[in-house]
Amino acid sequence: MEGLKSFKAQGGLCPPCEISLSDEIFGLFQNLIYTTAGIRLSSQKKGLLSSRLLRRLKKLGIDSLYEYYRRVKDDSDELVEMLNCISTNTTHFFRENHHFEYLKNKIIPELLRIKSSEKTIRIWSAGCSTGEEPYSIAITLCEALGDMRGWDIKVLATDISTKVLDAAQSGIYEYEAVSDMPEDIVRRYFLRGAGDNIEKIKVRDFLKDMIRFRRLNLKDGAYPFKRKFDVIFCRNVMIYFDEGMKQHVLSMFHRHLSENGHLFLGHSETMLGSNGFKSVFITVYKKI
Repeated sequence: MEGLKSFKAQGGLCPPCEISLSDEIFGLFQNLIYTTAGIRLSSQKKGLLSSRLLRRLKKLGIDSLYEYYRRVKDDSDELVEMLNCISTNTTHFFRENHHFEYLKNKIIPELLRIKSSEKTIRIWSAGCSTGEEPYSIAITLCEALGDMRGWDIKVLATDISTKVLDAAQSGIYEYEAVSDMPEDIVRRYFLRGAGDNIEKIKVRDFLKDMIRFRRLNLKDGAYPFKRKFDVIFCRNVMIYFDEGMKQHVLSMFHRHLSENGHLFLGHSETMLGSNGFKSVFITVYKKI
């Protein structure tokens, strides 16, 4: 029974109330999560995984982590819920702001020149979390272009977690999330809440209309894109992947970038070998 020999009780059944996360059950979840999403959980994550899964067990009325494991294996919807539980989402608007300055001052002017006839720009935020990154990209585009009439500009924002995608698509945040932004930027791109929502802000509709939110698993063997991207952001995502998964994702990014397209990685991530990219700025790479 998939390596659970020590769990077999009399009659060959697993104990009905196994809510502690033993090494063997942890190993099963480790393998399932890696096989499904390419995320490699170290043994140091055992406590974190246990606490997050137990919340799910309580909600479902399940008494055993092994029973929940079996449920997840047979229920694709619950598998998504489990991935929602384990996803760590730490982000904020204009995180690593030097990247947005580089996008605004270097890449967008270059795209305006190269795409002057075609007038299309496509940017992908891979691992978009709760949406701060794609909205920051969209604001940067608006600020850099000014008048976008005649241009077809879209930002695709993807994540494996449906929970964070729902939050991102709502475009509603605590006002504190924009407290470090210039006031004129906040006024142009956000609406302040009133009454009970006075401490919240909402992204303006014209900015939301620039972005399409979709669920996507970077471990998939093929990505469902017909057009190539001019820029891909994938920051602080690959720190959860092993070397094989990183190579897969980087090769897919290379495939789906346009000629001379740019890839942005997180501050703690570096390119493995050349991989068809050259470094042009702080963790920014150009397709070659």
